[in-house]
Amino acid sequence: MSGCNLSADLLRTARSVVEAATRIVETGGSAVHAALLASQLYEALKLELRASQRQESAKIGLLAAAIDQCRRAARSNTRPAIIAAELGATLALLESGSILRLVANGGAVRSSRPRPQLRVIVGGLSRSA
Repeated sequence: MSGCNLSADLLRTARSVVEAATRIVETGGSAVHAALLASQLYEALKLELRASQRQESAKIGLLAAAIDQCRRAARSNTRPAIIAAELGATLALLESGSILRLVANGGAVRSSRPRPQLRVIVGGLSRSA
């Protein structure tokens, strides 16, 4: 998963689009304005996809999934709250790709599960006579 190196500009754009879409929902704004925000993120994702190298298959797959998510967000018959939720899911998808990159590169993300412990059971047939 080391190929999921997304640009900081793309992540910044995604965060600002999600924040703006959330404000639209909170203020009772229009679905058209929210859909325009979705198209702004869609265009940024397409640019990032065009700039990607062919051998970066994990990154390309992540960007393709995010582009599909933006397409769903920009449907013409969608309410602003649904658009904001879809854009939030797009951001979560992009950020999960960044977290996977950190884990693959030995980053600071750690599992919450403790390591398994091996124990020797004393007794029974294990004793020498």
